[in-house]
Amino acid sequence: MKNPVSILKKRNACLVAAFLVALIGLALTETLLKESVERSDAGSMRLAARQAAEWFEAVGAAKEKRGIVSDARTGIRHGGMLGNDWSSFTTTLGSLEAKEIAANPDFAALVVRWLDEAGIDSTDRVGVTLSGSFPSLAISAFAALHTLGIEAVVVSSVGASCYGANQPGATWLDIESWLAEDGIFDFRSALVTMGAEGDAGGGLSEEGIEEIRSAAKRNGVELYVPRSLEESIAAKMDLFEKSEISLLINIGGNQASLGACPHSTAIRNGYHRSIGVCRHGNRGIIQRLAEKGIPCIHILGIRDLAQKNCISVDPGVRPGDCLYNKTNVNKIAVWIVLLTIAFFVKICYNHRLVHNIE
Repeated sequence: MKNPVSILKKRNACLVAAFLVALIGLALTETLLKESVERSDAGSMRLAARQAAEWFEAVGAAKEKRGIVSDARTGIRHGGMLGNDWSSFTTTLGSLEAKEIAANPDFAALVVRWLDEAGIDSTDRVGVTLSGSFPSLAISAFAALHTLGIEAVVVSSVGASCYGANQPGATWLDIESWLAEDGIFDFRSALVTMGAEGDAGGGLSEEGIEEIRSAAKRNGVELYVPRSLEESIAAKMDLFEKSEISLLINIGGNQASLGACPHSTAIRNGYHRSIGVCRHGNRGIIQRLAEKGIPCIHILGIRDLAQKNCISVDPGVRPGDCLYNKTNVNKIAVWIVLLTIAFFVKICYNHRLVHNIE
């Protein structure tokens, strides 16, 4: 009979060796066994980002020409995309930081990636719902659609949160018109509401409502004022169903888009092939289209979205490469590591079994 203490020491040494091999294998998997390669759609992604940047500059120039200046203190490159802290048709509070992050044309590249993942191409038509809260994200989405040659049916609401398109004379409808002047931007809202409560200007002052009406008039747009939130949802759903869209892009938190379903606030950012069913009577457009099998790209929580996709959240800080690249794993090398770990564990087990028999 061998010394039990000696047996225990040998067995523990074997297990420690197996553990170290496992750690080394994990480290190799995270570094040497993975390679970062450029995505096949990286070219289209970069084209879309450049187009978004050009349109950002066009909006900034149009504002400067009209003497419209944001009261935001910012150092971002595309500061012309920022609105004011507050105005008569500001609907909700909004973060300046979120609006600064959103004014990054790389979001156009991200939308291209999502559209490719969804299998959407120039043979498809998509629906776009947007509020005036994130004009830069709307432009980025349109830059992606323009680059891929995809037609869009657009519904928008004029009200905007802080630092969005909330400046008198620079509403989302004005921005659409300015961009259309260059002959390249071919996206115009087919249905326009005020936004705010009930999607009909609820909670806004008379001054704010009049500002929205004036914006519609000077841009030759017929303003749709629903009698209730349900009516707004129904009208927009009818438009999308008749247009036979293949996917919905939602930008911002318009009430008709999200509805009153408690689950709507839990919808994660990004591309969704499907969304959990909600039976609430006032569920929004996103859920209603999901019930019909229409996938969705949801864009709202900006900082989290940027961080997860290597989009810069700080001016001057260079992000990583995960937006335009993808990571491939060397599967053969991983299997070799796993088999080596299994071999060591088997040796330890057999060693223990032999000594237990002895």
